[in-house]
Formats: sequence, C-alpha cells, structure tokens
Amino acid sequence: MGPHSRPVRRSDVLAQGAGETVILLTPDSGEYFTLNEVGGRIWELSDGTRSVAEIAGVLVEEYEAPLDEIQADTLEVLGELAGEKLVSDGDSTA
Repeated sequence: MGPHSRPVRRSDVLAQGAGETVILLTPDSGEYFTLNEVGGRIWELSDGTRSVAEIAGVLVEEYEAPLDEIQADTLEVLGELAGEKLVSDGDSTA
C-alpha cells in the first residue's frame, strides 16, 4: 500500500469505540483487534474515497505532528490492517 492507494475497510468487521480505543471484531473468525485513537481515526477514514496521502492530510489538521511522521505512521497502520485482511487496497487510479 502506498500514498496513492485508497484503503477500504472490510464491510463485515464490527467496530466499537471504548474511550480512546477502537476495537475491531471479525465475525467469521471471532478475532478482535485494538487500535489507539489515531489508528481508530485511520480506520474511520479508510472508506475508499480518500488516498493514504489524503488521510494523512486530515490527520495533520487534527493532530500536531509533522506530515512525514503522520504519513509514515498511517502507512504502517494500514499495512498492519491489510496484513490482517481488515482493509484492502482500493482503486489507486481514481
């Protein structure tokens, strides 16, 4: 997944906020994953309409951190979510 990818959440994953944590539950396997506040926001923004670079741009406005750091963290979180098959790489040509 790269800066121009458009990550898409898996539609059957249940997400529940618990304070500053977001818990993801996969109904087919019963596995659950926890995300911190920023990871949860990345999950929320991964709806297939924004590129990774656009998601990082939104996070720069919401959190006080340098763009390069946020973009690297965004790619890392999305890479982990993709590795668990919780998000997929949407159409990067749109």
